[in-house]
Amino acid sequence: MSIRRYRVDPAQREEVVTIVDDGWADHLRNEPGFLSYHVVATADNELISMTACQDEETLEKVIQKSGEWVGGKVVSHLG
Repeated sequence: MSIRRYRVDPAQREEVVTIVDDGWADHLRNEPGFLSYHVVATADNELISMTACQDEETLEKVIQKSGEWVGGKVVSHLG
């Protein structure tokens, strides 16, 4: 499992959550070994994502793809 924290513009928080829920999570479901992906708004300008996979190899692949996808969106990774 991977838990990551992101900073987001408060005015765009709901839009980002919707984009993740409606698009990115569906995309990840096609990855063999993927179990679940959740995103939670923990503050006006912060999101937490939780990714679960069957094995470490799949998790690393999903994390890499997620990082590339996030890089093109309105959020920045905090660690």
